Amino acid sequence: MEVMPPATSPADADHDDTAPANTSSTSTTQDFDTEARETRRGAVGIAQRLLHALPALRVGALLSVIGSVVLFFAWPSGVRTFPLWGMPPAMIGTLWMATVIVRPRPSRFRDPVHGSRIAVIRTAVAILAIGGIVALTPEMIRDCLSRWSSVLFRTGVNTVDLIAIAMGTAGLALLSVTDILLRTLRAAVLPPELLRKRWWARLRRPRKSVQRLRGPRRRTLTRAALVLAPSVILAGAAVFPLSRSKKPIQRLAPSSAAKSLPAYPASLAGKPAWIKDIKNALDIAAGAAGPVVHTADGVMGLNPVDGSVLWSYVRQDATYLRLRGALTHLMGEEHERTLAVSPNHRYVTFRMAGPGETRDGEGIGQSAITIVLDTITGQVLNDRLSDDGPLQITDSAIMDGNTIYSIGSDVELWDFDEHDIDPFGRATPYSGTAGHSTFIINIDTESENRLDENRISYLRLSLVSQADFKQIRTSAPTAMRIKSPNAICIDGWTAIYSDEAPTSTNGSFNQGWEMQAVTLDSLASEADSQQQKHDLGRGVTINVPASMTTGKLAILPGTPSPSARDSFNEHSFCSWVDPTTVSAVFDPSTQKLLPMDQPSGLVRAVGISPAGTPDSLEARMRVAPMGGGEEVSFTIAPGSTFHTPGSFRYNPDMKDIATALQHYSEVSALHAPGANIIILNSAAQKFHTPHTYRLFGLTEGAATG
Repeated sequence: MEVMPPATSPADADHDDTAPANTSSTSTTQDFDTEARETRRGAVGIAQRLLHALPALRVGALLSVIGSVVLFFAWPSGVRTFPLWGMPPAMIGTLWMATVIVRPRPSRFRDPVHGSRIAVIRTAVAILAIGGIVALTPEMIRDCLSRWSSVLFRTGVNTVDLIAIAMGTAGLALLSVTDILLRTLRAAVLPPELLRKRWWARLRRPRKSVQRLRGPRRRTLTRAALVLAPSVILAGAAVFPLSRSKKPIQRLAPSSAAKSLPAYPASLAGKPAWIKDIKNALDIAAGAAGPVVHTADGVMGLNPVDGSVLWSYVRQDATYLRLRGALTHLMGEEHERTLAVSPNHRYVTFRMAGPGETRDGEGIGQSAITIVLDTITGQVLNDRLSDDGPLQITDSAIMDGNTIYSIGSDVELWDFDEHDIDPFGRATPYSGTAGHSTFIINIDTESENRLDENRISYLRLSLVSQADFKQIRTSAPTAMRIKSPNAICIDGWTAIYSDEAPTSTNGSFNQGWEMQAVTLDSLASEADSQQQKHDLGRGVTINVPASMTTGKLAILPGTPSPSARDSFNEHSFCSWVDPTTVSAVFDPSTQKLLPMDQPSGLVRAVGISPAGTPDSLEARMRVAPMGGGEEVSFTIAPGSTFHTPGSFRYNPDMKDIATALQHYSEVSALHAPGANIIILNSAAQKFHTPHTYRLFGLTEGAATG
């Protein structure tokens, strides 16, 4: 019998025993789920759009890196930039490789139980790598641009290499960041089975709507724009620095000037044909067409007839370097030489601080720039980066540190480094005029095997000829400077001792030793021809100050007076009391000894004396010739001197130039084509700083008075 259910009363019809649902809570949960799904959907949408853009941007970054590398090698400045171009790949590459080693995997992103922590770590590594790259890149770019600006401002060298490094750094940073983002997003969005395929398999797969949906033409143009954007932006940013230049300001003399070169004066004029003040003067030398003056602003050639500027070379903001081991400055040993002239006086070379000596260039680049000018026209023949070191010049080549190259072509003739030869080694280097075709590469000091000071020292020079750089020859005993064991070369000539090594048996400081004038070329030659040697009589060594001011080979005599002492070091001009410091003068241009009793146009002594009483402020410049002839004098304008005219600083006793300069004389001379130049240091600047010179041009045939 079937049991019937109880009947429902009308009262119970409207009553529900089920607990009422919390409609408010259900609605809130549904809202949260909907919002989360929308957020995820939005993130996925952004990721998918980035997946379309990042590959094109990565290709563009790669192209910009390739372009920077091409620019680096195609447009080199010659500056060594290894510390800089090696840093961006090392630092960015390290951070980049860290993300490759701990690269994100799709399985970790989709495993909520085991993979979430690892996925977080891998994502954190990617974020830190991107942050590090973004933080380091601007600093590396700023460093490159700062060095580029400093080098350009101080040296005029446009280091395109640094611009290429800055461009490459930006491109490499963009390439690494886009690659890290692309791999991270693919691991988070793309299906695992797609990522497990090899890259070449992914290239052949059919394009799906999620991955690479073929869109309208606008999408293709967008991708092309992304590919080109990095290269275009970086190239545009590089246009400004690449177009910047700081070329020297030049004024050239006409080439016809070489057809009518002035002759050296054969007598002294009694009155200057011109007077010229030179500010910030560093050095002065005799060129082929007249005096060549080096100042803190540049180099200029003067017309010996009227003192006007024939040509000029100005390199603003440059710092000029002294020549290490050069001969005595015309104004004394306390002044530093910066110019070296070829034996034929046709070329002059000097150095300025290179990229490695600038404020921001430390650690990169070369420390000097070597420049060669034509002394007739002022034309630049060589402008080359250098590592400093000895600087010598012949009639056709330059020895610049360990490299020898041709004048006017930069063609390297010889590299000592490639043949394991270290010029001068630990010896004092020689810089200045070399032979007509021979260089000095080493100096050995020797002396008689005696322990007391009554011995003379001499040199043996190691020489190489431009005809055969592989053959190194050692010279006969050669004269050396008194105060320093270094070579002496005047227009390609030097002096040797005739009886081999000077000893106490074949001479003395009182008597001197037999000497001969020879060329460096003959000392480096196999043939020992007597015709290439010229007797100079007896002497001790070469009088360097007299040789520098006259341009001739002046011999320092032995002295029978007590002033000679018995020591080579004390056979100096500090204690010299004899009336002359020159026993013979050899003219390299004529290869003859000049008669010491006939006028020669050379200056023996120059000084300033009061025009009236010893305390008078009026002064007269006095010039005494070497050999025969009368002293000439002329009044100089008030204000030309810093000290009183009778001061010992102006050599009022008319001692020989060598002796006067040893006592800090402020007046000297230069025998140049077309004129004898009297040099007066008219201000009281300190040593080793630019000076203000007043030049007096005594041209032959000027009116006397």
